[in-house]
Amino acid sequence: MKKALSIFFLLLSLLAFKNIAYAETPIDACWNFNKAGDYKRAIEAGKLAVKKDPNSVGAYYCLGNAYYNVGELKLAYENMKKAESLTNNKKDLMYIYNQIGLILEKMGYLDDALLYYSRSLSLAKDLGNTAAQANLLNNIAGIYKNKGELDKALSYYEESLSLKTNEKDKAPTYNNIAIIYYKKGDYQKAIEYYQKAIEIDEKYGDYHDASKWKLNLGDTYRKMKDY
Repeated sequence: MKKALSIFFLLLSLLAFKNIAYAETPIDACWNFNKAGDYKRAIEAGKLAVKKDPNSVGAYYCLGNAYYNVGELKLAYENMKKAESLTNNKKDLMYIYNQIGLILEKMGYLDDALLYYSRSLSLAKDLGNTAAQANLLNNIAGIYKNKGELDKALSYYEESLSLKTNEKDKAPTYNNIAIIYYKKGDYQKAIEYYQKAIEIDEKYGDYHDASKWKLNLGDTYRKMKDY
């Protein structure tokens, strides 16, 4: 997802944190640990950031992200809701609503997740952020797929695809569209879209994703008994 907020322009300072000196603020440390995949230390840094500035939207957002990354969904939700309560900035709320949607979806609250994705999408449209729109349409499509509303899911995936200008970004959406056709029993269409996804990823050297799509393609051929 897509996780930087516009409010993070803070002055760097030299701090001691967990017996290590950082030439950065606690919120910077939180984000750096998140990016590095060191989520335990990201949580520690996020807690310090919140303690130092209880009114920092970015601190709660980063801490919420760290909790999300370790599967502490209740704490992730609580921190994101706190971030939401501290800002009226459209760009900040666009990111916050999307993250709340991700949390709720993972918790199994699909209708609530859909509500937050829709709120985020509305703000993305207001801001003219087509990249965010494409991502959110993809998230909404995933909700409808999980609810079994395949035609709605397909419509949102296709709309997401239409907004993507970077060819490489289209591959996962082609795969998602293929999955919908597979679930609908239209195996020929599924094969067509899996092949598109594979072609793009191989073109850009992403053989890891290409191998995943090939497994899906192979499963589809087995369904058709076309070996």
